[in-house]
Amino acid sequence: MTDIKIYNGNQIGGCITVVSSSEAKVMIDFGKNLPGTETENLAFDWETENVDAVLFTHYHGDHIGRFKEIPRSVPVYMGRVTRQVMTTIAKYTQDTEALQILHDDTRVHEIKAAKSFAVKDICITPYLVDHSAFDAYMYLLETPDKTILHTGDFRGHGHRGKSLINMINTYIRRNGKRKVDVLLIEGTMLSRLTEKVYSEADMLKDCIRLFEEHRYVFLICSSTNADTLATFYKAANRNGIKMFAHRYVYEQICHFKEAEIEYRKSIIKNRKKACGNHGIYDFKYVYPYYPSKGISAYGASKKDVTQEEIMRDEGFCLVIKADEAYKKWIDKFKDLNPIVVYSMWEGYLNPKHNAYNEKYKAFLDSCDHVQYMHTSGHATAKLLAEVINSVEPTESIYPIHTENAKELERLNIKEELRGKILYK
Repeated sequence: MTDIKIYNGNQIGGCITVVSSSEAKVMIDFGKNLPGTETENLAFDWETENVDAVLFTHYHGDHIGRFKEIPRSVPVYMGRVTRQVMTTIAKYTQDTEALQILHDDTRVHEIKAAKSFAVKDICITPYLVDHSAFDAYMYLLETPDKTILHTGDFRGHGHRGKSLINMINTYIRRNGKRKVDVLLIEGTMLSRLTEKVYSEADMLKDCIRLFEEHRYVFLICSSTNADTLATFYKAANRNGIKMFAHRYVYEQICHFKEAEIEYRKSIIKNRKKACGNHGIYDFKYVYPYYPSKGISAYGASKKDVTQEEIMRDEGFCLVIKADEAYKKWIDKFKDLNPIVVYSMWEGYLNPKHNAYNEKYKAFLDSCDHVQYMHTSGHATAKLLAEVINSVEPTESIYPIHTENAKELERLNIKEELRGKILYK
């Protein structure tokens, strides 16, 4: 008999799901609470729970941040890019314990989209989704008596979001031939239903205009938000401007770039048609920021020209952090009247919010010209309804990863599905 336990489902971040069958017990995500959360991180009883495997939906800290606490005997499953991103973070923070785990092929198993694997009597299939993390997955779990879909975090307004409903109908539902009994669906935006959602496509158009007017741009953006980095890269490149970044950010970008190359190779090898917006992550003209050095890609004619000279001559998009240590980077180009673009959640800048970051606010207040451009990583109310109606679970719907679960009942979903919403 299948059992589902949800921990911290009524908050954004730190949500944990455990699915048990007659033979196996599988956990989905084991992350930290978000900054400002009033409750402590869940004290999970690993000794008595006997978990057989932990599946990670993606690399954000509120989903994977506690992976070092998992007992050595428990295998973990994650995407290749998730593993690479986490390894780079561990390398730069000198976290030897994390590196040891991530390098251990006997513990870490890399998943692939639509490639099923088994944990005892549970068949698990990951499906790639659009999110503000490059390597994010939904999981379909098939036990002997239940079929369960765990959405993880997802959205439809990123560069790869348009194909979501088609993917659900074609691959998960198999055009109605496969039923889903239980749906566990994220509801981050249920607390912000009136918030206007800004798509990556709209931001790309605005970014192109931005670089037409401003050729000297400092970008504050998460180092692992591949879509937003790609948006600014494409807009800058369209205007003949190159992107530069701290070595750490540059290494993360290289992971996205390599994944794009591998995707293209597989398309050519299998003679398949490319789908979605693949190609936007090529990041061909991105360089680590070393202002006193030249750029070999410019050829012999510019071998004696420094990065700083090229940046002053041609313009730049330079990725930084909202940290006082990066103020000197801005000051170096102050005579050019650069602008700073903040492309992260504005809740970090709101003193009334639990997640308020005083350092971020102070840094931006110290900058002369600041512009705010950001896209949410989570599904709109409209898309949440579309997913529920498409999955059409036969038994129950559980909202997770939300502070306002009751709002799910107000969505535009079929009446018979509204009656299947349950809360744990």
